[in-house]
Amino acid sequence: MSLFFGNQTIHLLSTDSTNNFAAKLLAKGLATEGAVIMADHQTGGRGQRGNVWLSESGKNLLSSFVCKPDNLSVERQVVLTWLTSLSVVETLRKFNIEARIKWPNDIFVGSKKICGILIENQLNGKCIQHAIIGIGLNVAQLEFGDFAATSVSKETGMNYAPIEILHFLRREMEKQFGQLDQISDEQIKNNYMDSLYLLNELAPFEDESGSFYGTITHVTNTGMLVVQKEKEKVMYGIKEIRYCS
Repeated sequence: MSLFFGNQTIHLLSTDSTNNFAAKLLAKGLATEGAVIMADHQTGGRGQRGNVWLSESGKNLLSSFVCKPDNLSVERQVVLTWLTSLSVVETLRKFNIEARIKWPNDIFVGSKKICGILIENQLNGKCIQHAIIGIGLNVAQLEFGDFAATSVSKETGMNYAPIEILHFLRREMEKQFGQLDQISDEQIKNNYMDSLYLLNELAPFEDESGSFYGTITHVTNTGMLVVQKEKEKVMYGIKEIRYCS
């Protein structure tokens, strides 16, 4: 699989969302494999589960990566989440920031969010024709109101420009996604779990039955979260469980 993340880079002052912009380019045949769209400001940034992603203009990395995987089946699409999450974690490590992956794909430093990921796939039969990988990473923003969030600058005490972080992220994305056909999905999942937030720790959660204390034990090959709840292990999909810590 040949990837050249950043071989086509588009820097926008403002857009509704970089994922939407990337989708429009793809629809017109104007986005190459590995294209990266970056914006200083988003008027309609979106997060996982339909949440709104809020960001100060020019302070954070608001980006989308276009990926056209070779013969990646729909059943394996969770691998894109694992690789993207690992790319962000490894990028932050280069700045001496130890981050964890809050299932399925939020990136946390301690108990504060530093990055959100939104992956949107276009299917062709049973395979993924292309994926638009949206990454919103807090870089220089220092105030987040009532949100439990942090940024690269808050964690390091240094002032970085989003384009600087993109340089490192692009290289890490290239490295991680280059493994897609080189190592097994099981190994990728294990790497993902090595950085999983609250793994093997007793923590408060909430599901359709109410609040409870449980322990995350692992993630399945399809990306479901497995939690030890009292005397049984329960599998959860997205929107079926909420972290209360």
